Amino acid sequence: MARLKLVLAFFALMILTAGVAGAAYYWQKYVQPQKEVVETIANKDPETKPDLGRKHYDRALAFIDEGELISARNELQYMLEIYPESPTITEAKRVLGELNLDLIFSKIPMEKKSEYHVKSGDAWSVVARRNKTTFDYIMRANGKTTTLIYKGEDLLVYDFSDCEAEIDLDAKTLTVKEGGKFIKEYKILDHNLPSHFPSKTSTSISEKVAWFKDGSVNFMSSNYLHSRKWIRTGKMGLFIRQQLDEDEVEEGDTKPYGVMVAKTDMEELFSILRGGSKVSVLPPND
Repeated sequence: MARLKLVLAFFALMILTAGVAGAAYYWQKYVQPQKEVVETIANKDPETKPDLGRKHYDRALAFIDEGELISARNELQYMLEIYPESPTITEAKRVLGELNLDLIFSKIPMEKKSEYHVKSGDAWSVVARRNKTTFDYIMRANGKTTTLIYKGEDLLVYDFSDCEAEIDLDAKTLTVKEGGKFIKEYKILDHNLPSHFPSKTSTSISEKVAWFKDGSVNFMSSNYLHSRKWIRTGKMGLFIRQQLDEDEVEEGDTKPYGVMVAKTDMEELFSILRGGSKVSVLPPND
């Protein structure tokens, strides 16, 4: 009986030894090499890391060449969400921003875009408010050169109720999002905020102002297209302004409060942001 127990113990030891040897072999053959590859990639210089988002960027460009703009937009949007650290992300944002605006202002059918049939007694303000859009969008999207609208006219409109502006002073960017998704990123050329301004702010647009010479003008004015524009928010000192040209700045003028963007960018922001749109300022990266 003792001899049988000894034999069984010997076989058990052999099985255990074989198992340990097998595990060691598997580790050395498969696990360790894979681990070393992953660590090597992780420790590489950022410039030499594989750009996992690049294939989506290239695919989007191919879609654009083929005229498949919706597919190109979806490809770039996926890249931004899944590969935000891609070295190609800055260029992808630029292309996606231009693509989004082209689609929004085009006749291509898409979500939140529709046609409004002008009724008797309709005014510009009524059309814009009823469709949660902006006067500037209606003018641009419909190629209108006058402010006249007629009964029976069909106007392309877009629902901008989910659009918001996100200001990042560290990155010097103003990003417009719709329902949390990226629409376009604008460069902040300069900014001047009160010294007591909080590091993190959430507010909304309270007024869009167009100013020509010594007074404000509305969108029905013939001077509206030539006016200087800015956006006032519900937070004291937080404006979105168009950068003034050198000849517009008089000696001794104090620097106005707000964040400044290019004039062409302000024209776009006037088209896609409306009264009540959310505006947030991100906290600095300390």
